Amino acid sequence: MSRETNRADLVIVGSGPAAMAAAVTYSRHVDPSRRILVLDELTTLGGQIWREGPTNRVAKYWMDGMTLPNIHRMKGQVLDVLADRPGVVFQSPEGETQNWIGDDLILATGARERWIPFPGWTLPGVVGMGGFQAMLKTGLAIDHKRVVIAGSGPLMYPVGRSVQKAKGQLLFLGEQASIAKLVYFAAHLPAYPEKAIEALGYFAKLWNVPTRLGTWVQKAGGDGRLEWVQLSNGKKSWHLDCDYLATGCHLIPNIDLARLAGCAIDKDRVQMDHLCQSSRPHLYAIGECTGVGGAERAIAQGIVAGLAAARQPGLAQHHSAALPRWERFVQLLDATFSPRSELLTQIGEDTIVCRCEDIPHGRIKPMSCWREAKLQTRLGMGPCQGKVCGPAAKALYGFEPDISRPPISPLSVQALLQLYQSEINES
Repeated sequence: MSRETNRADLVIVGSGPAAMAAAVTYSRHVDPSRRILVLDELTTLGGQIWREGPTNRVAKYWMDGMTLPNIHRMKGQVLDVLADRPGVVFQSPEGETQNWIGDDLILATGARERWIPFPGWTLPGVVGMGGFQAMLKTGLAIDHKRVVIAGSGPLMYPVGRSVQKAKGQLLFLGEQASIAKLVYFAAHLPAYPEKAIEALGYFAKLWNVPTRLGTWVQKAGGDGRLEWVQLSNGKKSWHLDCDYLATGCHLIPNIDLARLAGCAIDKDRVQMDHLCQSSRPHLYAIGECTGVGGAERAIAQGIVAGLAAARQPGLAQHHSAALPRWERFVQLLDATFSPRSELLTQIGEDTIVCRCEDIPHGRIKPMSCWREAKLQTRLGMGPCQGKVCGPAAKALYGFEPDISRPPISPLSVQALLQLYQSEINES
C-alpha cells in the first residue's frame, strides 16, 4: 500500500515570518482557486519569534493575511523531500503519512541554537536561550527564580525581557563576543535603523541588569541540578548562584530538509539566487535557513519567493533589490557572534559532547572525522540525530556531519513501518 498523494499549488514548510509572507504574497497574486498549503510542527502561527501572537503591526498584518480562504494549514512533521518533484512526505499528529506535491515548494525551516559544550552544560536548569524563551512563552513559572543569561547573539536581550515579564530575578547578562567586535557591530547598526530601534528598546528595559561584554560561561555545577555558574572574562573568574542558566552561541540555519532535497549548501546555509530559488528547480529557500538575519530579512525573502512562485518575475525582481542589504546584515551577525577560541578549549576529557548518547570529549577527540566518530562512539545517533552535537563537533573538531537521511525526525518503529510500507511490500 503506497502513501496517499495529495496536491496543492504551492507547498510551504514552516509558519514563521518568511513562510507567512510567502503564503500571503502568493495568495494575493494568483487566482483565488489556487491552493496554498502551509505545513509546520507548531500549533500556532509565527514560528518561534511570534508564537505568542502578533507583537507589532507588521506581525498582525501577516497573521491576518493567513486567514485568506485559499491558505490552508496542517500541523505535523515533514519527514522527507520528494526527489522527483516539488513536494514532501508529511506525517500528521495521528501518525498518518502523506505525500504533498505542488508546482513549487518553499522551505522556511528557520534556525536552531548552537551549543558549545562546557563542563556542567547537561545539568537540569541549563537551557538554550531560544528554548528557555519558548518555555516562558508557554507558561513556565519562574517567579523569583534566579536566572543568568550568558552566551552570544541578539537573542539574549529579548530572552532577558521575557524573564522580566515572567517575574524572574535576572541576575546577569554576559556576551561572549569581544568588545572590539561589538564596537564594530554598533558602528554598522545605523545602516539598519529598524534593528537599532529594536535594540534601544531592549536596552531601555534592561538598563539595570548587570551586563558584561567579553564574558562567557566556563562551567556550571550543582547536586543533580544547576546551583551555580562560573563565568570568566579572560582575566578573572567568578561564581554566581542561580536556578536557571540560559545559554547558547548565536543561531545556526536549520538546513536538514534542504540537504535531503539536494540543495546546494555553503557555509552551513542554503544557497539561493536573487529570487530565492535554490539550486533545485521550483524549490525556494527563505528565512533563517539561508542565514540568520531576523524577521525583516525573512519577510523580504518571503515576498520575493511568493512573487516568483506566482510567476510575477518583474515584481519579484523589483522586491529582490532589498535583499543584498539584509545579506550584509547576516554577514555582520556571523562575524560578530562567532564563538571565541576560549570556548573551544575549556572542555575537559569527561565533558559530555553528545548528550543523547553520553559521549565525552575524551572519546571523540582521537577520531579523524564525523563518520569515524559515529561508527566508533555513536556520536550523532541519539534522538536529536546530530542536531545538537553536530554543530558542536564541527566547532570543536572541524568535523563535517554526513548528509541528512530520512526520516528527518525520530519516529516509532510502528510509524517507520507505515512510512516505508510500500517499499517493504515491493521487496
